[in-house]
Amino acid sequence: MIHLKLATNIVIRFLLCCIPFCVCSQEIKYTQQEADSFAIKPLNEENLEKFKQILKSDDQLLGWVKYYAYLGYRKAVIKEHDSAKLYANKAIDVFQNLKTQHPNEEKSLVQAYYALGYIARLEERFEESTKNMLSALKIAENYPVRLKSYITNTIANNKLSLGNNEQALLYLKRNLGDSLFIKSPQAEITNLTKVGVLYLEGYLNEPDSATFYLKKALKRSLNTEYKNNLPYIYGNLADHFRGKNQDSTLYYYRQSKVAFEDFIIDKNSTPDNTDLYQITNDSYVDIFENRVSKAVKNLNYVIDSLRNNIQDRNDRDILRTAYDNLVLGYEKKKDFKSASSVLKEKMAFEEDFHQIQLSQQLEKLELAFDTKKKEEEISSLKREAETAATILKQQRFISYSAIAAGLLLLGIGLLVYKQSRLKEKFKLVSLEQRLLRSQMNPHFLFNALTTASMLVDGKAEKAKAYIIKLAKLLRLTLENSREDFVTLDSEIEALNSYLQLQSDFSEKFDYEISLDPDLEKEYVNIPPMLIQPFLENAVIHGIRNAKERGTIKVAIKKGNTGVLECVISDNGVGFKTNRNSFNGDHQSLSLKIVQERLALYHKKGNRLINLINLKEIDSKLRGTRVVFSIPCYTY
Repeated sequence: MIHLKLATNIVIRFLLCCIPFCVCSQEIKYTQQEADSFAIKPLNEENLEKFKQILKSDDQLLGWVKYYAYLGYRKAVIKEHDSAKLYANKAIDVFQNLKTQHPNEEKSLVQAYYALGYIARLEERFEESTKNMLSALKIAENYPVRLKSYITNTIANNKLSLGNNEQALLYLKRNLGDSLFIKSPQAEITNLTKVGVLYLEGYLNEPDSATFYLKKALKRSLNTEYKNNLPYIYGNLADHFRGKNQDSTLYYYRQSKVAFEDFIIDKNSTPDNTDLYQITNDSYVDIFENRVSKAVKNLNYVIDSLRNNIQDRNDRDILRTAYDNLVLGYEKKKDFKSASSVLKEKMAFEEDFHQIQLSQQLEKLELAFDTKKKEEEISSLKREAETAATILKQQRFISYSAIAAGLLLLGIGLLVYKQSRLKEKFKLVSLEQRLLRSQMNPHFLFNALTTASMLVDGKAEKAKAYIIKLAKLLRLTLENSREDFVTLDSEIEALNSYLQLQSDFSEKFDYEISLDPDLEKEYVNIPPMLIQPFLENAVIHGIRNAKERGTIKVAIKKGNTGVLECVISDNGVGFKTNRNSFNGDHQSLSLKIVQERLALYHKKGNRLINLINLKEIDSKLRGTRVVFSIPCYTY
């Protein structure tokens, strides 16, 4: 009896011990509302793990897109690039496979795309970064998202890195209108400075706007605790006044030097080679305060540091200014031989930089083409596998369906092959256009340097003025030549600069450029450097040997859909035979290149350029008329 009683007590005690264990072992299940309302704040590993456990409590809960997106964003912030890309892409894949796409899940994709865009920018893949940021922005427009201004700011910086100044300006100004974004003095001052720089000569060339934004940035910086942009603001104001107001130029360069003494290097925002930028600016002051030897030594150091290590447009601009200052230094020392040598070195650098950019664009085109081709091959293989599986399932029921599927597969294969060939053909045409255009700049540069060298030998003062104007024209020409299409307004500005340069220093002549009043030149886009070779030909082979004062007229009007009609006339010596086929005895290299480029655009045979000897029309007339069509589009 005692044993029975003892055994009963043991069983009861065991059961009592098991009750709390059973209660504790029951998993807590969370509702969808609880999952949706869970804020992962602060964004750290601990809170991410808590959210993960909530989702694991019930297989039916939605929220895995949010988890992976925030995890990818967190990894991007701590610079774990591979993990950031892995989790961000997983968030996107999970969302695309959802049967029911919850709004909270879609909203979370902003963090995923932002993480991918942020990493791509750090890795200098600016086009990929922009693509992801635009995807993030498209989603963010539908939700109250704090990241929106940071997304547009990254897009603006990408556009700057890619050299697309107009679009960069749009996004920068958009941020300046965002009250949340400009609450940060650093963000507002940095954007004001960038907008001011974009308006400077050499970029968008609107001096009044440049002054307005740079001085606004200066005032804001002086009235807040954020002073780190002061050296750049002062430096760019000095650049703005160079050649216009010497006192203001020296004042702002001196202020830049003082501000740089308190400069704090920020790894996340400070551009590379900031020290070289400041040395270059300080050297300008040294030259005008008679510390010329010191300036020359420092500028040679800057040039040696950057010449073979240009990473971006910031480095390019520092090197350009260093070359300009070094020329001033040698002129101050009366060492004109060294000044001339530096100018030639600068011209060679400009051309090399242009060629490097051209090569990079070609590599990007080739890479994009190869990637697209691989994607098509994978897609084709998937389609083949799916079709084969369908055929196997249906084979025992309808044999004719298998034959039809085979024919369909063959048709798809032919279509894919045809599309691949067309894309390859388009790639080759695009590459040809870029290569043909790249041939034109060295030819133009050769002619310009020949004129400069002749002036240097006998007319030093004129040579200096010529080279300054030439440098401005070359900068505009190089910037235009990087694009497949430029605005008609930009191209006419380059033509005016070229004709002014030639008429002032090469041949004394009058010129006129007239436009169809219906043309909105700011919105019409044409291929660059198509008209200038004809003007060069008119000067060198036309009016140079004419007995009377030369005249060159350019008329541009609307033609058929997608083209402009261009007529160039001069009163020069003309030519012996009518060359409507463009196959005369003399044919300049640049004109041949233009003909080849037009052939790529028009595909209409050889009669693309008509040259008319005006003497054959009327014996009293002299000179040549050139008529040709320019491809264009309007936006």
